[in-house]
Amino acid sequence: MTKRAFGELESQILCFLKSGERKTVKDVHLALGGQDNYNTIMTVMSRLAEKKQLGRERVGLQYEYWILSSAKAASFLSVLKQKFFGVKTGILISHLLETADDLSDEDITEMEKLLQKARNSKK
Repeated sequence: MTKRAFGELESQILCFLKSGERKTVKDVHLALGGQDNYNTIMTVMSRLAEKKQLGRERVGLQYEYWILSSAKAASFLSVLKQKFFGVKTGILISHLLETADDLSDEDITEMEKLLQKARNSKK
């Protein structure tokens, strides 16, 4: 098992839960392919609940988790951006493009549209 970069597991959990459906640790563990230890996922999800990124409710013998709001998830991403890349969004985007090995032509086309939209909104 390869060691993940700081925040990568948190990001994957948040991405999986962004549908808004309530999920258990077991659901997340299975969705992430079982590559991480179940207890690690449980700890990360518990900490995300403590940080008010996730809601949590006990149902029977386990907890169900869900994202509290997309604004809070966005604030989590802002914290990661600040922590690793300072305040420069361009540096973050550059790093993601240089290190991504899963970008499709459709992804690049969508990013170009988003960049053009951002450019137009600055005018």
